[in-house]
Amino acid sequence: MQTKDIIKDYDRIYSTFGLRTNSAYYRWIIKLLQPKPKTKILDVSCGEGILLREMVKLNRDIETYGLDISNVAIDIARKNSPQSKIVLADGQRIPFADNFFDYVTCLGSLEHYLDPELGLKELARVAKREAKFIIILPNSVSIDFFLEVLRKGEKPKEDFQIIERSATKKEWIELLEKNGFVVRAIYGSNLWPELFQEGTYKIKSVGKYFKRLLIRYFCPLNLAREFVFICAKVYNHNDRLL
Repeated sequence: MQTKDIIKDYDRIYSTFGLRTNSAYYRWIIKLLQPKPKTKILDVSCGEGILLREMVKLNRDIETYGLDISNVAIDIARKNSPQSKIVLADGQRIPFADNFFDYVTCLGSLEHYLDPELGLKELARVAKREAKFIIILPNSVSIDFFLEVLRKGEKPKEDFQIIERSATKKEWIELLEKNGFVVRAIYGSNLWPELFQEGTYKIKSVGKYFKRLLIRYFCPLNLAREFVFICAKVYNHNDRLL
């Protein structure tokens, strides 16, 4: 598999289904990030630019940057967040200087890279010494996995994106720590409960809404659909961030 194959697949996805969730989800991520004014944030593999759009709405004193490998995604992101500086680039080769950003996010994309470890090293490289990261990664033993097995008697198929990876919380922590990060906090993330179609009063599905609501508030962390890792950089044993 080559980079051109990945680009082609994501152009296909963003030209058809897209990859996004409710805007409230991105506002929740921003709340966890707690960005300060007059800082710079980079959203790696920004997709349709919804996080950047919501960031600008909440705080116009923050410089927002994004990158994605898909031309189609970039076009959509620039329309969604015209105030942001959004570039076409591979998250494994980020076209920004060392120690440039105060905050870096990568929301459910790293597991689709050809080389996730290289992607992590690039996230760390472009971030300042005291930078804060949010990295979201999928759980291989989530509650959705068990519900699908109960319902169908087989493992759920993961073939929507060209490369699919998942792991347990412990396995992801080991990968993050191996590549220069320390995990400060972990939150669970599940499918966002949506009663209405966003921007309208059209009801989507009452049953799905209450199911997702229950899972969101009562699902144990280790069974979450995704893990939201709040991270910082680590330099060496004598220079470990506190």
